[in-house]
Amino acid sequence: MNAFRPAILFQDGCVLQRSKPITVWGEGRGGARVTVTLAGASASCQVKDGKWECILPAMEAARELTMELVCAGGGQDAEGEPERITLRHVSVGEVWMAGGQSNMEYFLRYDAQWEDTQCLPKNEDIHMFNVARISYEGQKKDVSDSDHWFGEGDAAWETFSAPGYSFARSIQPILGVPVGIIGCNWGGSTAATWMDESYLEPEPIHAYLRDYEDAVRGKDPERLKEQARIANDWENSPERETAWAGVMYGISRQEQREWIRHEKQCPGPENPMGPYCMNRPGRLYHMMLERIIPYSMRGVLWYQGETDECHSDMYDSLFSAMIRCFRDSFRQELPFLFVQLAPYGQWLEGNGLQYPELRRRQEMVSRRVPDVHMVSIMDLGMYEDIHPKHKMEVGERLALLARGKIYGETELLCESPEFSEAQREGDEIRLRFDRTGMGLWEAEPVPEAEAEAEEPSVFTGPREMKDGFVVSQNGVPLPIREVSLQGREVALKVDGLTEGPCQVDFAQVPYIRVRIYNEADLPMKPFSATVY
Repeated sequence: MNAFRPAILFQDGCVLQRSKPITVWGEGRGGARVTVTLAGASASCQVKDGKWECILPAMEAARELTMELVCAGGGQDAEGEPERITLRHVSVGEVWMAGGQSNMEYFLRYDAQWEDTQCLPKNEDIHMFNVARISYEGQKKDVSDSDHWFGEGDAAWETFSAPGYSFARSIQPILGVPVGIIGCNWGGSTAATWMDESYLEPEPIHAYLRDYEDAVRGKDPERLKEQARIANDWENSPERETAWAGVMYGISRQEQREWIRHEKQCPGPENPMGPYCMNRPGRLYHMMLERIIPYSMRGVLWYQGETDECHSDMYDSLFSAMIRCFRDSFRQELPFLFVQLAPYGQWLEGNGLQYPELRRRQEMVSRRVPDVHMVSIMDLGMYEDIHPKHKMEVGERLALLARGKIYGETELLCESPEFSEAQREGDEIRLRFDRTGMGLWEAEPVPEAEAEAEEPSVFTGPREMKDGFVVSQNGVPLPIREVSLQGREVALKVDGLTEGPCQVDFAQVPYIRVRIYNEADLPMKPFSATVY
């Protein structure tokens, strides 16, 4: 017998999507009839195979509503009366999901502006919800900050997504309606774990299924599950979480070396790829995302890709397939607003060598998949940390993008400058850009005392790089004598430039601090162009 209950998102304080049919679903006893009533509208459905789903008509924004759910017939209590559930403080407004891995999961308490954020006036129209990060049934883990709606100042606030919260804080005053942000993210997760396995069948992304099959071949599934249980218990222990929090707040390169040495001398239990691994293909789709499907929402905020650098050459196919999976599953052509990976050089034992290619693949998705739009943060990276600490700017740029692309402010400059064409004359190359507004401008270099300690390495780019540009002919970089900004153009004076095509690259390195902006203070994004 299934107890009558709605899906996890339907609780006191929930936010429902305005101007779209509202899907309400849950579990109940077979044969019962469920009726959902909200703001004078109602919908009924029959429970089949323990599941029910009602669809309320689209509504305008509202606050402090009450939702009544009644289950009659198959789901009676001891007195034979219908079962009733009442949800209070229900809002109708704008709902977004904040998905991805650690840079989206990134807790507010780690953000560089956390102290200032706590001093802001409380906004009662911002509602947050964290989907519990569980990778298998029965996992022992503190999820007290998850699976319930909360607001600013609540205990769970400091462990909510900093970019997701910043987006809500920026967009709510513009829209003037309640805003709900659903955090559904997990640090270190590949895009392949967030999609149903069937979407990984085509080549080339079938490689993720092959990798999994290779990893578990010949191994005892029960042994793999037991190893995962032990490792997860260790990773989620208070001592380990406290130690890892220190890393997330940010540690120097020397402290990172000490961390690496300690990890090698005192390694924790292995968490192998297997049935319980959070990065098994489809694992978080089934354990986390399915719990909120098909909640009506406006769109998805996405910041992810770091873990997929091992297959950077196919990230466009992977990300595109994941978007299609989301849209099919939620039965909505959800817009995606995503963040291009930030620059970084080295962090713990990782490096950003594959990031230029991964960023290129990300931009391909924004060009090819309808209603998918990209934010560039090439000015916000940190050389020695894969987790930039200024996440408020990330959320603000996502909100600006939403205003221009989703909420109808069509004249708003909300995207980074984009290369459009080039001309050559003698030793000068003139690059023209779209999305500049009144023109391009260049920020002053960061004072050396404030910059990260950058160790000499390939990450700083070729010797001939100037302000992020590299000009080459026949694969040989040429010295750039001068870079000047002239309205919507950038003029490059190049020594040794001869007849024949040349290649112009901008910010095509793992780490750089981009300093060229448009009128909206959005940084120029990486690009490559052949100039004839």
